[in-house]
Amino acid sequence: MTFLRAVHAEWLKLTSLRSSYIILTISLVCMVGVGLLSTFALTAMVSGFIAIDAEQGGAGQQSLVDEFGIMAREVPAAGTVIAQFLVASLAVMQIGSEYGTRMITTTLIAVPRRITAVLAKTLVIAGSAFAVGVVGALISYAVAQPLLEPHGLNYPLIADGVIRGIISAGAYLALIAVLGLSIGALLRNSAGGIVTILGILTILPILVAILSGLNDSFKDLGLFLPTSAGMDMVAIRTAQDHLTQVQGGLVVLAWAAVALAGALVTVKRRDA
Repeated sequence: MTFLRAVHAEWLKLTSLRSSYIILTISLVCMVGVGLLSTFALTAMVSGFIAIDAEQGGAGQQSLVDEFGIMAREVPAAGTVIAQFLVASLAVMQIGSEYGTRMITTTLIAVPRRITAVLAKTLVIAGSAFAVGVVGALISYAVAQPLLEPHGLNYPLIADGVIRGIISAGAYLALIAVLGLSIGALLRNSAGGIVTILGILTILPILVAILSGLNDSFKDLGLFLPTSAGMDMVAIRTAQDHLTQVQGGLVVLAWAAVALAGALVTVKRRDA
C-alpha cells in the first residue's frame, strides 16, 4: 500500500469513530470558550485600570491601552492551554487502542512497511490537531473583536503577530498530537499513554518548579518543557527571561521529533 493510501485509510479510521468527532469538537469548543473567557477577563481589567488611572489624572491611560493591546492579540491562541490535553489524549488512543484490540495486526498486514503505517497515523492526527487549532483561534478572534472594540482593543487580522499566533496555535497542537501518538506507540497502551502525556504536560512542570525552588540550577529547566515552550511559541511577546517564539517552537518540535523517532524504532523492531 502506498503512503497516500495509508493516509486515506487512517483518515477513514479517525472519522469513523464517534469519539474522534466528540474529542475534536470539544477541543474546538474549548479553544473558543477559553478565548471568550480571556476576552471577558481582559476587558474587565481594562475597565478597572482605566477607572483607577482616570482618578489619578489619566497620565498613564495610553500606556495601559498599549499593554493590554498586546494581551488582546494573544486571545485567539489562549485556548491551546486546555485543547492540548484533549488532542494529546486522542492521539494516544489513535494507536494505543489498536494495540489494545489487536487491530494493529490488521493494520500492519495492510501496510507491511511499519514506518509508513506510523507516519500515516502521525500525519492524520497532526493535521486534524492543526486544523482544530487554527479554526478555533480564528473563531476566537472573530468572537473577541466586538467585545474588545468598546475598549479600543480590537485589531485587524493583519496586525503584528496575529496571523503568526493563530498558525502557531495550530502548529503547537499538531506537535503535541505527534508527541501523544508517539508515547502511545512506545507504551502500546491507551491508559498508560494518556497518563504519561498528561503527566508530561501537567505534573512535570510542577515537579520542576519545586526543584527550582530548592536549587537554582533547575531554574531554567522549566523553560524547555513542552507546555512552557508551547506558551512562548504562541505568544505575541515573550518575557525577557523566557524563550523567543522561534526557540519555543523548536523546543516543542524537538520533543515531538525525539518521541516520534523512538516510536518508529520501537514499532519496527518489536512484534505487533
